[in-house]
Formats: sequence, C-alpha cells, structure tokens
Amino acid sequence: MQPRFLIVCLAMIFNLTYANLSSAEASFPENLPSFSCELKPLTRDGLNTAVANRERFAKACLACIGDECAMRIWPAGYEDRETLCRNTYCLPKKMQKMTFTEGYNMSYRYQYQISPDGKATVLEGTYLEGEPKGVTGKRTREEHRELVEKFVSRVEYEPIVIDGRRKSLINLETVFEMGADYER
Repeated sequence: MQPRFLIVCLAMIFNLTYANLSSAEASFPENLPSFSCELKPLTRDGLNTAVANRERFAKACLACIGDECAMRIWPAGYEDRETLCRNTYCLPKKMQKMTFTEGYNMSYRYQYQISPDGKATVLEGTYLEGEPKGVTGKRTREEHRELVEKFVSRVEYEPIVIDGRRKSLINLETVFEMGADYER
C-alpha cells in the first residue's frame, strides 16, 4: 500500500466516525433526570442578577445541544451550586394568581419545559397525594390536569439567551399543591 492511499483511508474513517459521534449527540436521552424548580418568583433585583449572570454560569449549570438546554443535576454536597443554578435559570419572573372555587386536595408532581420565549408547558405528571379513584376518577384527573396546565400557562419566565441565541429548558419538575382545609 502506498502511504498516500493509507492516509486517505484513515482520514475517511476518522470523518465517518466523527460524523456518527456528532449525530449521536444531537439530542438528549429520553430518560434525562429532572431538575427540581420551585414556583417562587424572583424579585426584580434577583431577576436582574440572574439575567446578568446567565452567560457566566451557563457551562456550570446547563448542558446544551442546539437550542435545547438541560439543567445539570448536582450530587449531594453541592446544594449551593444547585441553588445558584436554580436561581439563575428556572425561577419565574412573574406569576399571575389564580383563585380556586373547587375544594380539591392534591399534590401533583409534573415535568415541564420552558420554551425559548419563556412559556412553560406541562409534559407529564403524577399524583403524590389526592389521586381520584372510582367512577368519576378519570374525569377528575382530566380536570386536575387542565387546572395544572392553566396554572402553568400563567407563569412567566425570562427567556434564556446564551451566545446570542434563545434556549429552551427541557428537564424541569415541580410539585403543584392545592388543599382545602375542611375542618375550619
């Protein structure tokens, strides 16, 4: 074999291998762990600080592929970094209050994502407490899901801009709790 032919073959193998690796990393895995965020809005000063530091903390807090980002999951002992990332990226800037006329009692954990425009969308959820059972259970579960989606649609997030491009956050979760105190 001639050295030139061998170099060309190795270059082709390298290019094919690199192309396969980069296309394999083009999306996040389906079983991506969720990052727990609270639904406690930032103060005006807190929001200004968060926005000012997003570029600076992006590599520490986010894993991004294209225009999608996932919050990094921190191990035990790194609560201060987890809080810094939570405050910088996934706390809302504004929440519109809702009044509830029904006496629902439930605790519902849901996974959601925030679009590049700062709008949240519920992906899936599960009951922690208060799951309806029986004949009317299916309809009540549908009503609860609609209630959670309506609540989430009223939460506003500051769009995340990294390197001049808006990004979405895809691996978020929180707990929606609603209870009526029937004993009072």
